[in-house]
This record gives sequence, C-alpha cells and structure tokens, in this order.
Amino acid sequence: MPAQAMLTHFNFAVQIELSGLGGDEGLALGGRKGAFSEVQGLEITMEPVSFREGGYNRGARQLVGKTTNPPLVLKRGLSLDPAFWTWIQRCMDGTFPLPYISGTIRVLQANSTAADAGVWRFENGIATKVKCVDLNAGNAREVALEELHIVHEGLSREQS
Repeated sequence: MPAQAMLTHFNFAVQIELSGLGGDEGLALGGRKGAFSEVQGLEITMEPVSFREGGYNRGARQLVGKTTNPPLVLKRGLSLDPAFWTWIQRCMDGTFPLPYISGTIRVLQANSTAADAGVWRFENGIATKVKCVDLNAGNAREVALEELHIVHEGLSREQS
C-alpha cells in the first residue's frame, strides 16, 4: 500500500507549518502531514467580565475577557514524516527556542474530491504528551500514535 494511501483511512488530516518563532528548523524537511481518527479540544472559552457603568441602572454590562483553549488531543493516528519525530524530540529536550509550530486540522469528506467539511487552525503549539500504541503482533491494524496532546496559544475556524 502506498504511503499516502495509508493516510486516507483517517477522518482528519493535520498539516503542520513553521511558526517563524525559531526552534522549528527540523520540521523544514518533508510534508509535515499526519492523519488521525479523532480530534478533541476544538474549543474556545471566553471569560465574561461584569462592568458596572455609572448612570446605567439596568445592571452590569457584560464584556468579554480573556480567552482560553484546552489542549488539542489527536487520537489514533499516523505520521509518515520523520520530521514529526524530530519535533517531538525537540519538545522533550526543552532547549531554547522552543519548537513552536502552527497547524491546520482538516475534516475530510468521504469523497476525497469534495471540499473539506471544516478547517481549524491553531497557533504556536508544542507537544506535551505522546502516547504510542502497545505493540501486539496479533493485531496488524494498529496505528502508530494512540494520543498526541498539543498545547497552543490560539484556535480559529477558517471560513470556506
């Protein structure tokens, strides 16, 4: 089976780009692509801020404060790019500058010629947890990555 055909068995494609903040030079090689069966953490929480305004007697005004994003959790996936593991190693080393990456998560349609069903972008992410599958010779359909956790500084949804 060709390498690219292996990635089509998953529902979500992940494209990694260089952040421009340094430390990610090892990712300049290869296609920087992976595919996963499940993505969690596509969430943005906005903290409400109450503001009492003089002369406005109907109650406190509600404003939006800071936003927070939980880590992205990519489950049951595969990356055929050796630069991916170089990035993981750089995150583990903790050397300065940290290997921040930005990326795109594409929700794929069953028909590969159709447009993506949804596209999410994250900015300045680093890996905080990598869990590989337990090796089992009796199950030939195992995937290479069980979980990949990425903390990031922002998430947005691209409009198609």
